[in-house]
Amino acid sequence: MKHYLPEELDIKNGSESEQIRTRKIFDDLKERALNGKFLLEREKEFLCMGLNLTIHESDGRPGNFDFCNDYIFRELYLTYFHNNLAGPFHKAKKGKIVEVSQREQIKDFKRLQSISNQWYKQIEITNHKDQVLQELAIETRKDLKELDKKYPRLIRRFRAKQDKYRLQKDKIILQSKFLYHMIKSMKQDYDQSEFEIPFSGQVVELTDYSLVHITNRHYAEPIKDKPEKSFHYQNFYPKELHIDLRNILTEIDKLRLIDLNLTDNVVFEFDEVVYQLWIQKRTKQVKGQGNVEFNRIQSFYPIYDQEKLSEINTNYDKTKINDKLELYVKK
Repeated sequence: MKHYLPEELDIKNGSESEQIRTRKIFDDLKERALNGKFLLEREKEFLCMGLNLTIHESDGRPGNFDFCNDYIFRELYLTYFHNNLAGPFHKAKKGKIVEVSQREQIKDFKRLQSISNQWYKQIEITNHKDQVLQELAIETRKDLKELDKKYPRLIRRFRAKQDKYRLQKDKIILQSKFLYHMIKSMKQDYDQSEFEIPFSGQVVELTDYSLVHITNRHYAEPIKDKPEKSFHYQNFYPKELHIDLRNILTEIDKLRLIDLNLTDNVVFEFDEVVYQLWIQKRTKQVKGQGNVEFNRIQSFYPIYDQEKLSEINTNYDKTKINDKLELYVKK
């Protein structure tokens, strides 16, 4: 079955011919969804956004169709958690941005609670065939285990602590579901080769593990509530991480100063922020070849700790690549 390319789902203008073109895609995707056919993340978003914006009552609304459940979740998650539950909250309705009423907020939070409970059941499963879900389940169970240590059962007997624990647990679970759909969308929108970066005469891979580990541990600081971690605030957006890292590593590689046989990390400064990228040897099963060694990106984060920055400045030489990018090489 043919899937629509990202550019085909891009609404280019408001002309009549463009409306006719996108309406045909909308009708086709709706028929596929109603017949239980598999839709890519971008196709579901296009279809359900169309249902949200349509002026034809006969089309229905996202809430009328189960295939829009993930779309509805994403909209609710971004409405309430983009600013870590700090109101006021707003939604787009009939072409206008309106503040969400208290009554609607209560209804939405009940739905998010139900979604959290359902997703938690997926997180508890330890043998998913879906590799993105498998990696996310492992990461999320670790986060929940750490949360249990922070709020022991005895402390949770107090109502205030129990409420904080429950809220943080839901934040962790819901972020996990949000990341799942985001990473699935990335993997569907780009060819696998886009996640394989030539570097140091070898190939560095941004795997499902890499994407899950980095986006789960080093983004969305208010949601994570982990002051000991280092978080991305600028420059590297999760959905474009593979593109940005490819561009930067390509520039760094021109200097021929990094040898992956001698080091497992790259330290560089981009737009006045110092970053550390960890790359380690791993083994994977390849059909027809057996166990194959490869370079996997383990982690990637900014460094703000002054003691660590001082250590880097003392032990590394800095080479300017361009106006934004500089490489640190160990002395």
